[in-house]
Amino acid sequence: MYKAILVDDENFDLIGMQQLIPWAALQIEIVYSTTKPLAALTYIQNNEIDILVSDIKMPVMTGLELAKNALERNPGLKVLFISGYQDFEYAKQALYMKADGYILKPVDDDEIIRTLQGIVRSLDERARVEPPDIPPESFRFIRQNLMQQLMEGSISEASLQTLLQQYPLELSAQAAVGVVVEIDRKASGRMEQSADALVQADIAGLVTEWIDSRGIGVWSALSSSRIGIVYNGGAEEAIRDLNGLLVHIRAHGGGMTVTISCGRAASEPQELPGSFKEARELMDCKMFIGKNRLILPGALMTPAVRDAKDMNSILDGLFAAISNYALVAVCDYIEELFDIIRSFAEPVKVYHFSTHIVSRLDGYLSDSGASSDALAAWKEEGFAAALQFETIDDIKSWLRRTAFELSELIYMRRQKPAWRLYADIEQYVTTHLSQDITLKEVASRFSYSPNHFGVLFKEQVGVSFNDYVVSRRMNKAKEMLLNPHYKIYEIADQVGYKSLTYFSRMFKEAFGMTPGDYRKQG
Repeated sequence: MYKAILVDDENFDLIGMQQLIPWAALQIEIVYSTTKPLAALTYIQNNEIDILVSDIKMPVMTGLELAKNALERNPGLKVLFISGYQDFEYAKQALYMKADGYILKPVDDDEIIRTLQGIVRSLDERARVEPPDIPPESFRFIRQNLMQQLMEGSISEASLQTLLQQYPLELSAQAAVGVVVEIDRKASGRMEQSADALVQADIAGLVTEWIDSRGIGVWSALSSSRIGIVYNGGAEEAIRDLNGLLVHIRAHGGGMTVTISCGRAASEPQELPGSFKEARELMDCKMFIGKNRLILPGALMTPAVRDAKDMNSILDGLFAAISNYALVAVCDYIEELFDIIRSFAEPVKVYHFSTHIVSRLDGYLSDSGASSDALAAWKEEGFAAALQFETIDDIKSWLRRTAFELSELIYMRRQKPAWRLYADIEQYVTTHLSQDITLKEVASRFSYSPNHFGVLFKEQVGVSFNDYVVSRRMNKAKEMLLNPHYKIYEIADQVGYKSLTYFSRMFKEAFGMTPGDYRKQG
């Protein structure tokens, strides 16, 4: 077992790292953890350790200063930095310190597991020989940032050229292709969270080792289950090599599989964002195209995918009709929706789309402040709840009945006399989202006892006051994530969360994905 020390001035984040990472399975023992960097330095000076995992920005002593002092005593120490600040200066200092990893908060469990696995492999090999220049692994953060910007198309041509000069991706002189590899979920069964994360990390390791061993391009983790590749070659070569990767994972993945999508070949670096955009759109249609395969650009023109893209606009119309108590329009939209669904040849696609409808409907209700007991089973059971239906007509009948119920609920609520204070309460919450908002404080401000205010608010608005505040915060965060100028930690602070880990957890509970994954889909 290798000995590691954890340092983070946020106690919540420190406890999260201790409990959520399967340290023992990684052959790592946490021998000391603290929120005080000076205490950590004292421990390091008096004890032998192999790995230092530290936050970057801390009071009294930064993580960079702590690591510098620790490395002076033990030059072979492995250092992993965790930072809530996507600041190039921090990354550059970590780069020249030859850090073994640089991970941004909120911490992705799979990413930190993959990084720690690499550190353990390095310690096992005891290979300390480094080239005279900065080793390739030290570019991880820079490359990750560049790859994300390429994926999102958020980098200007001038910035791209400057970064490529300093940190070249070694693109082919002829062409390059944007590629997305996604680890597929298992069809049945569910592992414990830590075991599941280890399996995903192992599959990701198989993918990246295969890429590196063939020297076919540059890769970077884009999310817990996705890897982006700048494939160094043209379309024909990409098809051959990526099919080879599929075969490799099928043979060595222990029953796990991956799905791969690629965009059109880019003859110039500035065309890569477009290639990645196409690859991402293809991957988003995996539900209808199928998994464990290579998805090529032409797949976007298939009827099933075109229909799938049209469905969201139909659902938007359906939700508007529900809100406006337009029951005839509700029926029309449902008929239009199920005309498309009937074209699906495979029942599993119908069930998956049923779950998609409920997920969208639940999100619509959350945004509008309504709720429905009809969705309770779906929220608890997920895909399994869809299997209760034997035919498409059963699903359609359930959706029509639920839509009528919700439309009636919203209509009846509007018939009640408006609560005169609601607009003032809404304004108060909106202007104080970055601060601590409590039921007691707001009740006092509007001259109510806390109990009376809580009951009255639930009766008038339909949700508890605390749930209402969380919903407003999450919707504000979702809106801000569409603006690439905001860092995720800045958004968390603006909507009242001082812990990035807690913010990420609440966002995932609300929308089913992390803030980072939501931004990539925007």
